[in-house]
Amino acid sequence: MTTEAVDHIRALADTFHVIKAERDTAKLVLDEIEPRYVEAESALFEAIENAGLESVRTTRGLFSLNDLAWPRIEDRDRLLAWAEAEHPDLLTLNLQRLQTPLRAALKEGQELPPGLTYSVTRKIRFTGAK
Repeated sequence: MTTEAVDHIRALADTFHVIKAERDTAKLVLDEIEPRYVEAESALFEAIENAGLESVRTTRGLFSLNDLAWPRIEDRDRLLAWAEAEHPDLLTLNLQRLQTPLRAALKEGQELPPGLTYSVTRKIRFTGAK
């Protein structure tokens, strides 16, 4: 490898390091702001709800209540029985759950399950100097 190529790679690494530091600083600022954001959002939500409204418009825009429900499984067997009877489409394969056996197969050089393929996201992992 030529000196120019090595210098180019070092310059790219330096650029990456600067941008990573900027991102890390932005995350710290966000972490500082997040509790205030959550508190302000909760106060606004409660005020709108307590007023019997679904939304409020200001000069900044429309602020609407949006209740979101996220599932939590309490009894897997009962839920599976219900899904088999009422919604068999819920029993389809879940890509997120397939990550563990896929990565294990790739790491151990095993054959992938039939019908399964994968894509790769390429990232740079950086560990600061000690």
